[in-house]
Amino acid sequence: MRYGRSRPHSSGRVAMRLDIEPEVFTSGDRLSVIHLLAMVIEGQHEWRPTLPVALSAERFANEEAPVLSEFVQKALVEAANPAPDAPAVAQITAAKLKEFVADLRRPATLVVENRIADGGFVRAVAAALGDHRVVEALSPGRQWLCFSHGGGSGDIPELAADERSGFTVLVRVAVLFDSDREHAGHAGRNHDKVQKCREHGVAEVHLLAWRMMENYAPFRIWEHHFVHRPDHVEALRAIEPEQRGYLHLKTWFKERRCHVPKRVFPADLALAEDDFAELGPDVVAELRELLAMIHRIL
Repeated sequence: MRYGRSRPHSSGRVAMRLDIEPEVFTSGDRLSVIHLLAMVIEGQHEWRPTLPVALSAERFANEEAPVLSEFVQKALVEAANPAPDAPAVAQITAAKLKEFVADLRRPATLVVENRIADGGFVRAVAAALGDHRVVEALSPGRQWLCFSHGGGSGDIPELAADERSGFTVLVRVAVLFDSDREHAGHAGRNHDKVQKCREHGVAEVHLLAWRMMENYAPFRIWEHHFVHRPDHVEALRAIEPEQRGYLHLKTWFKERRCHVPKRVFPADLALAEDDFAELGPDVVAELRELLAMIHRIL
């Protein structure tokens, strides 16, 4: 059996760090402790204990779970090393141990307007920007992150509230909105919905700077979909980013007798960071902010 601690991925990201109280190993529900440590062993969450906590865990492992001893011994070694920064730290207490374990075992949830379209967008961005943590979290074998389908933006605050209600002590829900801005100075019709989500207890919300998800599709995407109309793609490429970013692209292409598919980002088309960087100078930075938000709920 392979044991391993959570390590930073090549993208520089690490898992959510757990700060486990010593009492968890002495008075906590034994099965819940095993489930908690199992998530760390699998790499879903990270644990870098102090020496006293590591010693307490060692006693627990010797008494109740000998199979975990090798892992805990590694934790003892790691306790002497400085811990790198983490996107989020969950303070685990014995009093709420079952609730924390239940929340941590559930997949984190990203509420989107369209699960197929926006889900494909997030998967493509994570792969292109080398965020292996998010790619792994979305893989069929892990499913640490799931998408909740909003069916448009109108009901998303209520849906976010409903998803939030499924978590007890650790809210692992975030929201991704199109801004629907018509130009840079326009607030967009979803601006007020961001505050509504936060009023419902969902603090992690990303409102796209440009109009909608389609505006972040690299030109290679449109070359793939409209292979017989390269003139349209070149016309789009010629538009300045500060104007192109706010075009209603579905309408723009429809006027040119091209239909934008529901799955804008095809799963079989591999993209690179440069493909997104070509869209405009601030695009990659914003997409990294989106991924950083996802890391805070993972």
